[in-house]
Amino acid sequence: MINIKSIWENQKPTGEVIIRTRIDEIPHLNCFAATNHITGQHLYIMSVSKNVVIPELKNYRFKGVEIYTLPIEPEDKIEFYIYLLDNELKVIFSLFIQNILEDIEPSVTESEAITTTLNVVSKWKKMFDKINFNGLSLEQQKGLIGELLFLNYLLNDEKTSANAVNAWTGAEMEFQAKDFTLGAVGIEIKFTSSKQPRIKVSNERQLDAENLSDLFLVLYSTEAVKDNGFSLNSLIAQTRKVISTDEERSIFNSKLQLNGYFDEDSEHYGRMYSLKKTFGFAVTSDFPKIVKNQLPLGIYDTSYSIEISAVESFIVEPENILAKV
Repeated sequence: MINIKSIWENQKPTGEVIIRTRIDEIPHLNCFAATNHITGQHLYIMSVSKNVVIPELKNYRFKGVEIYTLPIEPEDKIEFYIYLLDNELKVIFSLFIQNILEDIEPSVTESEAITTTLNVVSKWKKMFDKINFNGLSLEQQKGLIGELLFLNYLLNDEKTSANAVNAWTGAEMEFQAKDFTLGAVGIEIKFTSSKQPRIKVSNERQLDAENLSDLFLVLYSTEAVKDNGFSLNSLIAQTRKVISTDEERSIFNSKLQLNGYFDEDSEHYGRMYSLKKTFGFAVTSDFPKIVKNQLPLGIYDTSYSIEISAVESFIVEPENILAKV
């Protein structure tokens, strides 16, 4: 497996502004991991023939990253650059470039590799554009708190602890990703502080069990408190403490950033909650829901609410969810 992060970490000054290392694991393509020696910014470079058609790149640019090409005249080459502008996003950028390398490795031609690269860029653009540098809204905070509660539940269970951070897939680029994916089991997380709890579903994909053997929904019912509760900040500190390795902690921190959480905004995330009840539901074919294949052509992003009383027959205990993993 190509470890792009390790390549960057091991690069030594060469006297050039841009230090580059060829990625030998893909010998049929000219790919390089590079670093700006002055600024410390990372780059990914692919050198291709000038005959390779590269589309207009303005629609592929996004927050914290610049994408462009440069002609290399003597060699009749074009160099395709993905340049990290914001060093705070280094961990996310490593995952992004790692994904490109894994996807282009089977490519036969340079043209195929460029097309595959731009497809990966398009997916990650959605995630980078979701990063909110102005802080999380209250609803976003609640959603993240719910996912962290379940992540800690996985971390504290011997069966799932080792894979818990990787199982947190809600912020990943795949459009259909569930909040947590454990093998073929998907889990959606909901969090409410309403006095009359209900399940709020944001779109027709959330409760769609396509490509899954089982889908579960977990609802945390809470109430806001002034003290003696948990907050987004306290859950993040607790999670970092429980995670056992530096590598997993790094992945966890990158996923927090993809969710829009940055430590410098922590002063805004002290609101506290107390857990009243945890509901678990098996989202079977009979569970009341709206999914994509039920919608008329042209209708999408359908949000709706489900009354708890309507789904009481689908309640399962959290430990029964893990029994399916």
